[in-house]
Amino acid sequence: MVNFEVALRADGTMSAFELDVLPTVDTVGEYRVPRGVAIEAARRLANQGVAIHDIGAFTISASASVERFEQVFGAQLEMVELPTDVPIPDDYTAMTPRHRVEAPTAEGLDELVDRIYVQPDPIFFAGERDLPAFSLSTDKYRLRVPGDVAQLMQASAVHRRGMTGRGVRVAMVDSGFYHHPYFSAQGYDYLAVPAPDVVEPGDDMSGHGTGEAANLFATAPGINFVGVKMGNPTLAFRTAVELRPKVITCSWGYHVDLPNTSMPNWLKPLYLEVLDAVARGIVVCFSAGNGHHAFPANVEEVLAVGGTVVDDALSYAATEYASGFESVWFPGRRVPDVTGLCGSPPSADYITLPVQAGANLDAGGGWGAFSGTSAASPMVAGVCALLLEADPTLTPQDVRRVLQYTARDVTDGKCFQGHPAGPGPDLATGYGLVNAHRAVDAVL
Repeated sequence: MVNFEVALRADGTMSAFELDVLPTVDTVGEYRVPRGVAIEAARRLANQGVAIHDIGAFTISASASVERFEQVFGAQLEMVELPTDVPIPDDYTAMTPRHRVEAPTAEGLDELVDRIYVQPDPIFFAGERDLPAFSLSTDKYRLRVPGDVAQLMQASAVHRRGMTGRGVRVAMVDSGFYHHPYFSAQGYDYLAVPAPDVVEPGDDMSGHGTGEAANLFATAPGINFVGVKMGNPTLAFRTAVELRPKVITCSWGYHVDLPNTSMPNWLKPLYLEVLDAVARGIVVCFSAGNGHHAFPANVEEVLAVGGTVVDDALSYAATEYASGFESVWFPGRRVPDVTGLCGSPPSADYITLPVQAGANLDAGGGWGAFSGTSAASPMVAGVCALLLEADPTLTPQDVRRVLQYTARDVTDGKCFQGHPAGPGPDLATGYGLVNAHRAVDAVL
């Protein structure tokens, strides 16, 4: 099946898909499409054999078989040539139209539909490794949840004061959310729901979403958690927004913010949804990438989370596993803003996390060991929840500033791109490793 977003055309409505148009948080509301136009376009598309999953404020989320897509839209799909300079999972594939996809003339669809944009799967920013050679039984130093992660993020001190993120809804968009016995044993408020184009949210044969949820709970065990199982990433993110959380965390993205490029139109549906979330007052966290020049982490209003590694001697350093870059698309934007905990190369086995037995990331007995900035974003999202419990009036901008100015400065090591850490903000770790205790103290 091909997931795609349908951009609509309506009189008097601004289009985000014109050349050099880039909406902002302040202007995103001007790009909303009249509901009646969207409903009628969806009806006509459905008559052409297209599956309609959701009618959003900016685009329609739909899917079709490859054959049907090519028949309806007259556009041939081809496999994307993947980059080789950054980690890409061995089984990752993506398709793209050979040319721009125009609306068909059938039933006058071209009067309502502007363009169609295929939505390829994003890259999960977890470590890729040779599982047959991997074992949790070695004496290698690894972090465990919740204790080690909570302690190093300085969240344990906040928990002892009675603040755990209670009453704060946090949404995570990911591969699925298996209800591992670990979550029940810890007494976590754990809910999994599907985006409209997927089923069985509790089935997570990747293991990625299940594991990363444990990192979130490590820093904020009292949150109201809802995991959104993803198919089309734009639709899944919109689903999370509609659940009205205070925080959304995503451990994935695209390697796209590269020299001599600008934001392609196929990413604008997701970009609009991210801006809309921030405009609603939601704190949006995205992993910065494992060497990737990642979108949506590069979006200025997003809290971009990079990586700091802490070893068994309690030495803190930037890690060459994590991204640090200046955005080409958003001049002056530096990624990351802050960091969470992340492993270091060559192995990707830093934090032991629960997964569904038999999942791709299962290293034995329903547990795996993760690394990469996938692990970092949920930890920081949990600290955001602690801040919002302490002061519910904080805006996303307030939360960012508090985390930045209370972070632990990291002055050793370098990131994937080779930028060194040093005193003060830098491209390796941003403002440094988030310190939950100092951050909460700052708002009380």
